Amino acid sequence: MTQQSLARRPGLVDRWPIAVALLVVAGTVTVIALVHDQARLFGPAVATMAGIYLMAYALGRPWTAWLAFAILSAVVTGLHLLARLLSLPVDPAVGMTLLLVPLWMWAVARRRFTSAGTFSVQTAGMVGFGAITLLTAASQPQVGTAVAGVGFLAHGIWDAYHYRLNLVVSRSWAQFCAVVDLGVGIALIIVATG
Repeated sequence: MTQQSLARRPGLVDRWPIAVALLVVAGTVTVIALVHDQARLFGPAVATMAGIYLMAYALGRPWTAWLAFAILSAVVTGLHLLARLLSLPVDPAVGMTLLLVPLWMWAVARRRFTSAGTFSVQTAGMVGFGAITLLTAASQPQVGTAVAGVGFLAHGIWDAYHYRLNLVVSRSWAQFCAVVDLGVGIALIIVATG
């Protein structure tokens, strides 16, 4: 047998992240259709996505992106609850953007800057996605929704880059996140321009 005949082509079982992502997109599009303040709800998600990558990068274990997703989703949910239910002056977009700084500092403390190229990319992602998140909070709701949509689409490209190079996060996470980002980004832009 040749080496090629032993190589296995990815099958349907290997595409489970795409199937799960499509379910998440369907649920999210339903939420987008039901709420009236998409910018406030989805703007902080852009910084959250950058935080997931920073956390996995700081830990140096690609599979931890899934763990980071659970942790940072809980954090952003908590910030939303504090802002809405308790009327505390906590803007989830600002809170999630500020959280990127200690995550980045954690990567520095763990000496992850030794891989200069990857460190520079993660730093640029932190700054870029953080700026997009703050812009969603500072804009009128319709513009903020469009900016959040662009942020999701940009993060979808970010996911594809990391998937292709097999860097920072697991390929299953990059696949899942790319599909969610593209679907949600398109939905947000449609709502903003409709």
